Amino acid sequence: MLAGVFAALLPALPLPAQAAPPRMVTDMAGVAVSIPQDNGPIADLWYAHNEITIMLGGGSRLAVSAESPADSPWLFHFFPALLSIRTGIRPDTASAEDLLARHIALVFVSSRAKAEELRRAGLPALSAEYATQDNLLRSLDMTAQALGTEQAARTAALYRQQMADALTLLHTRLASLPEQDRPRVLHIARLEPLQVDGSNTLVDAWITAAGGRNAATVSGNHRPVSAEQILAWNPDIVIVDAAAGAVPATSPLTALPALQAGRWWRNPRGIFAWDRYGCEDLLQLYWAAARLHPHRFADINIRTTALTFYQTFFHVSLTDEEMTRILSGDPPLSPLADNTREEKENKP
Repeated sequence: MLAGVFAALLPALPLPAQAAPPRMVTDMAGVAVSIPQDNGPIADLWYAHNEITIMLGGGSRLAVSAESPADSPWLFHFFPALLSIRTGIRPDTASAEDLLARHIALVFVSSRAKAEELRRAGLPALSAEYATQDNLLRSLDMTAQALGTEQAARTAALYRQQMADALTLLHTRLASLPEQDRPRVLHIARLEPLQVDGSNTLVDAWITAAGGRNAATVSGNHRPVSAEQILAWNPDIVIVDAAAGAVPATSPLTALPALQAGRWWRNPRGIFAWDRYGCEDLLQLYWAAARLHPHRFADINIRTTALTFYQTFFHVSLTDEEMTRILSGDPPLSPLADNTREEKENKP
């Protein structure tokens, strides 16, 4: 009896805090993955995806990255805090034991097989891979859901809208363009060894959207090819990845009419390569359309467009010199310490 009276007089004790239930996120392979709500450390093991994580507000959570200052100097130039994390981790050999020891709460990878391997080890891993603009947007939405913040959701929605606007503009202005007036464009990923990007790639998607035709009659990224084959294709325009370097003086490619006529362009490169698989694909669409069809897109100032993009999505204000170097495919002038711990891997 007395015990009941005393119990009634005692103040109510707070109940133990209940952990929030995990989020269920379906990755690009269609697998539903349980993601903890604790917003713990992130390992981003796909080069192209690191800037998406940062754009959506997850940069402060990055603890492990496939990127390195040597490979993506602008990324570390604008976000120097990344110099203090574990960088340069090869996606194919990333150690599950090391990630578990670092208490990684979320992993992004570029393949279903790697995601399944890490999940078997107890890590919440999402396959984020994509090869088309539509799937880029799906992967962006998936990443926003995995991060689970209002900022991520708002930014993904804004990017999706701006991509839709860009594609609509290009389609509207190019709809009446005859097939024969769409230049045959070759995209060279590497010069040594010689590699090109063919069909069924994001590269092919922006070439087509910008009013060109892919001159390469191969399928996939980084396809090995001979100089003789490129001479046989005889593209009207050649666009070269910024990291590819210059054509050796002894190369048969020096005889290519496009090179001799000055229709050999180096692609811009910013936080990631504009022409590959990052979110700067939005800028690539405008740049390529304005270069391929300057009269139809004379009102597009790619310099102004890019400055606004970086301010809007990455909250960085570029100087005139920085913008010039990015458009030229050049790295920042100021060197950065390379925190790479492992050898780099070829990017997609």
